[in-house]
Amino acid sequence: MRKIILFVVVLLALVVALGVGGSWFISRSAGSFDDEQKALVELAEKAGATSLGVTRTDDGGLRFKGYLEGHPFNLAVPWRWNKQVVLWANGYSPPGAWNNLGVAANPLDRDALGVVRTPYARGFAVGESAYDKSGVAVESAIENTYRLKQFTDRLGSTRAYMFGGSMGGNITMGLIEKYPHEFAGAIAACGVVGDWPRQIGWMIDIRAAYNYFTRGTAYELPGDKSIARSALASFPSGPLNYVAPATLAVQILRVRAPMLALFAVAKAHPGGAEDRIIDNIVAVAGTVKDPAAFAVPLATLALGQDDINATFGGPIYDNSAKTYSSPHLSEAENAALNRDIERVHADPAAVAKANAWYKPTGRFDAKLISIYNAVDPLVPTDVHEPMLREAIAQAGNGANFVDRQVPQKEDPHVLGSDTPGLAHCGFTSEQIVAAVNDVIGWVETGNKPNP
Repeated sequence: MRKIILFVVVLLALVVALGVGGSWFISRSAGSFDDEQKALVELAEKAGATSLGVTRTDDGGLRFKGYLEGHPFNLAVPWRWNKQVVLWANGYSPPGAWNNLGVAANPLDRDALGVVRTPYARGFAVGESAYDKSGVAVESAIENTYRLKQFTDRLGSTRAYMFGGSMGGNITMGLIEKYPHEFAGAIAACGVVGDWPRQIGWMIDIRAAYNYFTRGTAYELPGDKSIARSALASFPSGPLNYVAPATLAVQILRVRAPMLALFAVAKAHPGGAEDRIIDNIVAVAGTVKDPAAFAVPLATLALGQDDINATFGGPIYDNSAKTYSSPHLSEAENAALNRDIERVHADPAAVAKANAWYKPTGRFDAKLISIYNAVDPLVPTDVHEPMLREAIAQAGNGANFVDRQVPQKEDPHVLGSDTPGLAHCGFTSEQIVAAVNDVIGWVETGNKPNP
């Protein structure tokens, strides 16, 4: 259960964080604020921060926690601030999850990957703004993060970077394109850098195929079978929000159980009925044969389809005219598949909103590194990265882009279980530290790093 709750806190989010070498570490003994820090606190209040709490970090810097126009934010400013800032956009969390800020009270601690710790140790301020909701929250994330960027400008920041992972990669793209002159560098890690209709559609195809091929078996998903809606009930909010993590844990257990059982039996009986079910789903939906590539997308939609529809104002995927097929089926079986698989229709207004928040255009001034795994079980590399490359090529903006693929990585605990599978945002600390240092070096020297 402890694994499940830990997973829920970061479910489908890339709260990527990495380690850093000690050569840039700046510290001093703890004590009272010096005159420069007192002036910075006063400036923060004048710059619009309310309900402001300021504490010391272990290195002698300051951690600001407060509100900007009613929206929570965290900002950590090192003792010897270089007047630059790195803003972080976290990933997706399921509806009902606590929408907490992820930058730790001490940015030099609890950051296994180093996306925050690396720039902070080099003298950069690091911060993030809370989103207005859990689930898909790109619109408020872009607005709230840009508000924080303006706040850091008023504190004296002279250069800003934008880093984000998973859904945060999409938020990063939105920020550097909507405000092209405001960010010097950016990292989109394992990001939704194509578009939301394609991302949601890819997951819906998996759900539709899974429902079709497991119908009447012990491996059916629980709850509502319609691919147009969430499978399971929404989670407590308001006064009962404190029980949301436990509720999410229970729902995730329910969703993952039949899928992991399907893979367990298929592994025990290669070529058997369960193995054939998996092979057909892989072929029809265009995914890979891996427990995470089934469980993570299906759990996302089982718990979040209603939120996706509400966020964009309607369905954003249309498979009404799509032809599905599997090489493992006969011609008659493929005909039956296309006759009986569930269909959904997109709302053009919802698609337009999804593309406004946000489909990348390839037009930005920031130095951008897109880093991603060769295979990702939630944000499919072969869907998103070609779309981003094409947009950048069409915009003639290749000089500002580094396309960086790294090997896939294993997650030993798919959805908090003891089943291993592919990792979403499966990076090592060395890979992330290199990306952080490379984009900073690129901005500072003009020397474009290698892919």
